[in-house]
Amino acid sequence: MRGALFAFCSLLLACDGPVGPLPGGRLAGPDTACPVEWQALAGEREVELELMPDAPRSVRIWNVVVAGRLFVPGDFLTPIKRWPQQVVADPRVRIRIAGRIHRCLAQRVEDPELIEGLRRAAAEKYELEPDGWAAQSEIWWFELRPRPEEAAIRAQPAR
Repeated sequence: MRGALFAFCSLLLACDGPVGPLPGGRLAGPDTACPVEWQALAGEREVELELMPDAPRSVRIWNVVVAGRLFVPGDFLTPIKRWPQQVVADPRVRIRIAGRIHRCLAQRVEDPELIEGLRRAAAEKYELEPDGWAAQSEIWWFELRPRPEEAAIRAQPAR
């Protein structure tokens, strides 16, 4: 039993990012600025979200793309999920999607109409009952956007 536990722990340490439902650490590899348009990645089932840049930890979560914008749900179905509050406290995140890592800002969605549209999009993408338990639970949605300092650089004219 002790050998199996040691092997499992060694496997977790050898991986970057989350392993299955278990959170992980820093996502390894180079990163790029956050895209403005995400539509080409709408079919990706899961993403890995790294939060807390000063002490990185990462989680694997679902996602939806609506009108070219990427959103991730932060649900509260278990009392141990703290990452949504951590992202509100420091919205600088890195996201791995389709094997690439991007530096983004996670902005909490507050618009009730948009939240309802996101619930419907998630129900359709993940084949959930549109009025089932997921529609009734409290979910914070976050939009992944370019960081302000990188958006300003993109807006400058080329020299």
